[in-house]
Amino acid sequence: MKVSKNSRIDRIGIQTVGDQFERAGYIFREQAISDYGIDAHVELIDNNDATGKLIAIQIKSGSSWFTKEKSEGFTYNGDSKHLTYWLQYSLPVLIVLCDTEKRKCFWQSITPENVVYTRKAWKIIVPKKQKINVGMDIDLKRLVNKLPAHKDYTICFTEDVSHGAAKRYSLRIILNREHTQSEIIALLKKATSEAINCEYHRSDVTRNHWRNQRAHVIWLFVYPSAEDEKNNNPICQSEWFSESLQAEFMPISNNGEEISANIRVCWNEDYLVTSKLNSKHTISKEEFILKVTKFSKLIMPLVEVAAKTLNSYQKDKVSFENLKTTMRGNCKGIDEIYNSGIDMGLPPYECNDISDRFQSLLTYAHNIYLPFSGIGKGCDVQQTVFNIKNQTKYYYETLTEFEFELKKVQ
Repeated sequence: MKVSKNSRIDRIGIQTVGDQFERAGYIFREQAISDYGIDAHVELIDNNDATGKLIAIQIKSGSSWFTKEKSEGFTYNGDSKHLTYWLQYSLPVLIVLCDTEKRKCFWQSITPENVVYTRKAWKIIVPKKQKINVGMDIDLKRLVNKLPAHKDYTICFTEDVSHGAAKRYSLRIILNREHTQSEIIALLKKATSEAINCEYHRSDVTRNHWRNQRAHVIWLFVYPSAEDEKNNNPICQSEWFSESLQAEFMPISNNGEEISANIRVCWNEDYLVTSKLNSKHTISKEEFILKVTKFSKLIMPLVEVAAKTLNSYQKDKVSFENLKTTMRGNCKGIDEIYNSGIDMGLPPYECNDISDRFQSLLTYAHNIYLPFSGIGKGCDVQQTVFNIKNQTKYYYETLTEFEFELKKVQ
């Protein structure tokens, strides 16, 4: 039976790379099955002690991998399937190019920062200066030693939702690092325990009524990222109801899994699907700014017409029938702008504040014309005038805030 030349080169490459890692002070473990794009694992050593910190290795052996040479290094072109696998791999991944004849090995880490996307797939530069030797130790330690977060989580919003019969709080929590399910459960217990003694009050009324008393109800919403919080996509939510709360004031339970005394948690089974969907429909900053600027300019003349027509009516310059005719003529236009504005895609995270103002701007402008649409049938003259006047006022107040937020992100 013949052995292919490529097979021999691959074996020599793995042996060469393994030998160089071992000589540099690492533990090299070849993977028995390498068809999935990982040939070996390397474990870091610290003061002659195995650390348990691993790096995955993909080895490319032979002279063919060195044909695309530049002054700074060698270009490696890969396919999208392998890139997705490596970027999602649970360990940091290195691509190693091995010149089996010269016994020289060069490496580069597979990270989003190092990858350059091309029309067909992607490429990465493997620097000539990055050889397998003791000098790579700091680089590898940086790959495996992620910067620890000072706090496991951040409470981004605390809401006092108390009433006369119960002291109640709702908290939104953003995780500052990856958490296992057991770690999230421990977090929920800790955060609930702390929130029970919360002394934030939304007003003097609730402060005077509930000061220095333990809470009766705690709701927690946990988000793996700030973007998830913005899109209201929690990984889980929990509840805690005090046994001292009278039955008639008990909130409706989520009937989740009981993780501690009176603490129940519901896991969001649609979290991952929703997160991917939100990511897919999030538009770029440039596209978002162009669209909100365009729609805000289209809205303004329609609001001005409404304000001017109402002013003329109040001065008895036009009849109410003329006011209705003018307003109805613009209903189709305002509907089209409103529907396009709310369906233009999700904003990038940095545009969250201006997105809120823009949605309010759209809503107030649309509300001005509601009495003249099918939805507003039945409104009398007084209700119609009141609506135009107040919604126009809200529109101009929000317009000032919108323009302020627009300058902040431009």
